[in-house]
Amino acid sequence: MSEKASAPKADALLKQAMARLQAREFHAAAPLFQRAIALGSDTPEIRNNLGQALRFSGDSAGAEAAFREALRQRPAYVRAAANLAALLLPKRADAATEVFAAVLAAGAGEALHRAAAQLWKDAARPDQALHHLEAVLTTSPDDALLRSELGTTLMGLGCPSAAIPHLAQVAAALPERADAKVNYGLALQQSGDIGAAMAVQRSAIEQDPLCRPAWQNLLLGLNYMPGITAEEVAAAHRAYAARFARPAPAPFANTPDPDRRLRIGMLSGDFRQHPVGYFLEAAIAQHQRAGFHLTAYDVGKRADATTARLRGLFDQWNALGSLDDAAIAAHIRADAIDILVDLTGHTEASRIGVMEYRPAPVQVSWIGYANTNGVAAMDWIIADAVVLPPEDEALYSEKPLRLPGCYLCLTPPQEAVAPSPPPMLHQGHVTFGCFNNLAKINDEVLAAWATILARLPDARLLLKTSVLGEAATAQKLRARFAVLGGDTLRLDLEGHSPRKGYFARYGTVDFMLDPFPFPGGTTTAEAIHAGVPSLTRRGRGGMISRNGETLLSAVGLTDWIAADTQDYIDKAVAFAEDGQRLAALRARLSLGPLADAATYARGLEAGWRRIWRAWCQEQAKAGAISSAAEKV
Repeated sequence: MSEKASAPKADALLKQAMARLQAREFHAAAPLFQRAIALGSDTPEIRNNLGQALRFSGDSAGAEAAFREALRQRPAYVRAAANLAALLLPKRADAATEVFAAVLAAGAGEALHRAAAQLWKDAARPDQALHHLEAVLTTSPDDALLRSELGTTLMGLGCPSAAIPHLAQVAAALPERADAKVNYGLALQQSGDIGAAMAVQRSAIEQDPLCRPAWQNLLLGLNYMPGITAEEVAAAHRAYAARFARPAPAPFANTPDPDRRLRIGMLSGDFRQHPVGYFLEAAIAQHQRAGFHLTAYDVGKRADATTARLRGLFDQWNALGSLDDAAIAAHIRADAIDILVDLTGHTEASRIGVMEYRPAPVQVSWIGYANTNGVAAMDWIIADAVVLPPEDEALYSEKPLRLPGCYLCLTPPQEAVAPSPPPMLHQGHVTFGCFNNLAKINDEVLAAWATILARLPDARLLLKTSVLGEAATAQKLRARFAVLGGDTLRLDLEGHSPRKGYFARYGTVDFMLDPFPFPGGTTTAEAIHAGVPSLTRRGRGGMISRNGETLLSAVGLTDWIAADTQDYIDKAVAFAEDGQRLAALRARLSLGPLADAATYARGLEAGWRRIWRAWCQEQAKAGAISSAAEKV
């Protein structure tokens, strides 16, 4: 066939191919593109479209060849480069890096940097995205949204001090947008400046009373704040609930049979290597499925090996992160869930708005947010007698569902830690540790630690958390400590370590010093796993403030719970001066009941059954009242 005769046929094939591609009929589109190319219609755009058709029909090798041919024909072709990198990531990161470098060398500029930044972000590689974001800002310095992306990327890399000026500039550049202040406040919080962070979130709420992210960051942040009462924290949660109240839902069709198999749904954005994952996995693994069907509603953006294990433990798994709250609620209701459990509360991955729609007849808060949610549609909060004593019940909009032991059950970390004697016995001085996030380390805590070190002139203090890997943030903390009378020469600051190295560091610490009013939860349990006790201070009220108390009580360390700050200081000094007693304690310390998942699961199952029966009784009572009214 002559070139002149083949052209109309190739054009017709290309039209068919594009129609199939746009209809997402990839298997049908690919051969049409290939036939058009064979007839002589061969351009970078056609090769790129062929690559997309092959990619989404499962032919990765063919797609890669098509994208590379498009780039051979046009070396600075941004769209083909982005599609090729999307195919390569995340497994072939080095190859993607080579593609970006080659296309940039060929003359591509800002458009390539923008595409590359998004692709690296989607691949959970903020370190690689950073370079491209910085490059774009050199040519578009007034792009506030891009600067915001740079700031949040820096936060994700544990560099809040570097992020703060960028996010402050964004807030100033977009004064009409309350949500532009939210990330600025988060960076301040991450850097340890909790007072300034809360002021920024309050400012956003004053500007827009329905700015949900500002509200949720404020509610979580108030748990870190010293100098306020538990009643003030609870009042803020009630104020949030009043802003976001929703009408009552339609009646539920769930059968009110108290003894039937229950459908339990769990909603979270943290089904991964995260405190939620750590405290959920073993308990779920031990659930008896004869009485309970477990469904996960995953709204997270990240997945890892923990996600994969959890996926295998649920009877049903739904990835719904791309849906809005109303659509997720409709999905849950269509599944006829009996008890819906929220595992995130007002933390980073919050979808508390789903719970506000009340898609299930019984709704429960567990693990992720150890405080009242303030939400009227939340019926129960899973707790225990220590973490939520009777005198605290007025702080909660939820009813307490108290488990027999501690309300937390840690999945034993894969990293084994052999018991070891206190390092002080061979070093000649005590080493304290705190591995909690920097927002917990307020000036009251620093002042107490400064006093402890002053009373023990040879003591050292190791603080370890990801943001302390940033030199500027570490220096700010040293300056704060010095102002409060602390000896900075005895302060050791460390950033992030892989899990194995993280647990190894526990072996270099004699015992942990819990911050307050927001003590450790995961870190305290992990320290116990490593055979290292923690000294905590009694909480001001509210579950978060009492996490240290319940974890230590569960393993028989009630004498490590200080009554107040002075008692905390005195106990720290006394324990540091008795190395033999500490050695005996470390030799026997273990998670014990905190890792007894089978016993924990039985208590949790009894709790599910108890609250379901309460709902069934309410339905029976309502039905009796309705029948009586009809007779009248």
